[in-house]
Amino acid sequence: MVAAVFLMQPIGQALAQVLNVAVILVRDNSHNLQAMRCGLDTKYEYECRQSIDGIWRIVIGVGAVPALLAILFRFMLPDSGMYNLEVRRKSELVMRNVAKVYGGSGLQVDARSIPLDPVPNEPEPDMPIQFSRRDMYRYFIKDRNWLYLLGTSGTWFILDVALCGFGLDNRVVLADMWATKRKVPNWADTLPVWQTDYTEPCNTIYDVLLTQAKHYLLTVSIGSILGCAAFIFMAKYFPRRQFLTASFVSLAILFSATGGVYYAVHHGPRAISTAVMVGICHFAFNFGANSLTFLIPAEIFPTTYRCFCHGISAAAGKLGSIVAVFMVYSINNKYEAIMKQGLVFLLFAGIGAVGAIFSWAYLPDIQRRGSDGQLANPTLEELGEGLRRAEAEGQVFTVREKWALFQFRWKGPQV
Repeated sequence: MVAAVFLMQPIGQALAQVLNVAVILVRDNSHNLQAMRCGLDTKYEYECRQSIDGIWRIVIGVGAVPALLAILFRFMLPDSGMYNLEVRRKSELVMRNVAKVYGGSGLQVDARSIPLDPVPNEPEPDMPIQFSRRDMYRYFIKDRNWLYLLGTSGTWFILDVALCGFGLDNRVVLADMWATKRKVPNWADTLPVWQTDYTEPCNTIYDVLLTQAKHYLLTVSIGSILGCAAFIFMAKYFPRRQFLTASFVSLAILFSATGGVYYAVHHGPRAISTAVMVGICHFAFNFGANSLTFLIPAEIFPTTYRCFCHGISAAAGKLGSIVAVFMVYSINNKYEAIMKQGLVFLLFAGIGAVGAIFSWAYLPDIQRRGSDGQLANPTLEELGEGLRRAEAEGQVFTVREKWALFQFRWKGPQV
């Protein structure tokens, strides 16, 4: 279910591009954008400015509608039963919500298994207050669950550094990968900012906007949607931590190969090979690391700290995207080679491989293999017990302990 929620991200991005194309075509039909040759001729400059300026306003305005609907639906969405039970301690509310979902006789619940609400004037048991300094110290420091948070935040940070660093949703980068000929020397430095394809300086704004949308849908959206959809059906067949580690390693290899292809076919008749490789990379991103860095923090933390830790992990990802922007900015200003995008591929492929270290050393095994060899998912309550339960099951954490275990298995006990 969480993976299905994540699928909405690439679907929403694709729908935004479809909406963009629809608005452009409607504007062309009503304002004759092609006939006015917007961006090339100055005869209809004022009319072109008005027409083009209205396009982004319509797209942004329509994009606000889903956001408003999401806010309205949020008020109709009740908190989960475990949150009401464990954090808010509202057992009566839990029973009422269960009755709404399953009906009065649809689910038989033993009331003795649910703790009652506190009775007035009766002293409550000596338990730490949620999010108190005492309770957070116990969970994160004493029980060492900060290692879990380091694992989820580190993998999300590295993923977004790599994903944003590649710049695969950047219109200029996409135009460069699709270009089958080199820049026009006398035009490249004098083109307007909206002209992202330096090899086609005579394209109008209408042509550029449609081409950008086509490149995005073919290169980014198709692979991303298929990757997320495939993950939904295949997630239960792979051990998630191991699959995340393998995904980072395979992405490093895949993007290194994409960099090699870029150098081989750049601005030539086979330039589309790079676009195909990038589409495969987007499939691999969403089939593995991109989906898993979103899913795992929603599973391994207890109800009390689940949203808190998931939010910190997501914030680490946004910080990674900022770091990536600064890195790419530095490359673009210090490296003047015409094929510098190939260097970006190779550089960030190595950075992406670092994510494998965090997932290998700081995340727990989520599934268990039964006697029949099939993977079984423990309950969220079991996973929420944290590092102590994982260590009791024989799991080890940190790079040092993992490396020591690897050496022990490889060399055997040292006498």
